[in-house]
Amino acid sequence: MPFAPRPPRGSPYMASAFGIPVPPQGDINMEDYRANSLNQPMRFRDVLKSGKTIVGTAIALASVPAARITATLGFDWVFIDAEHTPMGPETLIELIKTVNYYSEGAMAPVTETAEQARKVVNAARFAPHGDRSFPPFAQAYGYTDGTPEGTSLLDMWSNNAAVITQLESAEAIKNAAEICAVPGVDAIMIGTGDLRLSMRLPFGFDGAEPEYLSGIETIESEAKKNNLPLVGFALGPPAVEVKLKRGYQMLMVSADMLALIAGQSGGLAMARTAITDFKKVDRQKKVEDARENGAAYAALGHGAGKPVVNGQ
Repeated sequence: MPFAPRPPRGSPYMASAFGIPVPPQGDINMEDYRANSLNQPMRFRDVLKSGKTIVGTAIALASVPAARITATLGFDWVFIDAEHTPMGPETLIELIKTVNYYSEGAMAPVTETAEQARKVVNAARFAPHGDRSFPPFAQAYGYTDGTPEGTSLLDMWSNNAAVITQLESAEAIKNAAEICAVPGVDAIMIGTGDLRLSMRLPFGFDGAEPEYLSGIETIESEAKKNNLPLVGFALGPPAVEVKLKRGYQMLMVSADMLALIAGQSGGLAMARTAITDFKKVDRQKKVEDARENGAAYAALGHGAGKPVVNGQ
């Protein structure tokens, strides 16, 4: 008996009832890049090599329930920020399992030299590509460790997971050519906020200062010379358009904390605006009713301007 057609992932009716937008399908089907088991990292390096734009979000809240919701929304990738948030290794592991069970890569913040980049690659890859230690308790061996013919579990771990270095300082600009040329680096993220602070410029996520634009151009140019995808925040349609024009492939368009703030404060602002508008309309209606009552009273010959109150 053939299987019944798979039902839709979500209900358009319920989404409409709660005013939740349903995003269109993206450029890529990430399911096509899954490994043999959820215990294995998906082929994220192949995703990057595809050249297709992938849209992601950041998880900053140390909350498994919040991460579970984020994981169902259809983002192509998720960045778990363990740098700026108070989460320990146990929480980090739970978030990884909640989002996709296994990490697809590592993002190394504040990478300023080629030597630092080489150390990150070395720690992420098994021999002969690095010195990562074999994890004897990471799989249910014989059940979750199957790999394509001709490959080993160590090959799969080394070949699938991506290494992304973050260049976000004035020192990183100076060494961008050497960092981007390190074998095993798979993508470059530019942390514009920290970059501006390092350059002693006013904080922000973008700017028009010549030295800032020159630094961004240097990093982007060196990444492209080495065929490395660019990663960056793109909050809002104008930022997305700018990043696409500059050749960015991995776009981080949201974050759970920002979405929580925007959603909650947006609901509050909407309600208070509606209440204010209602009061204005109600007040105007009372004024109009009073004028109509006053006109009716004058028509009866009792003089103008005195409203009828309780029929008297």
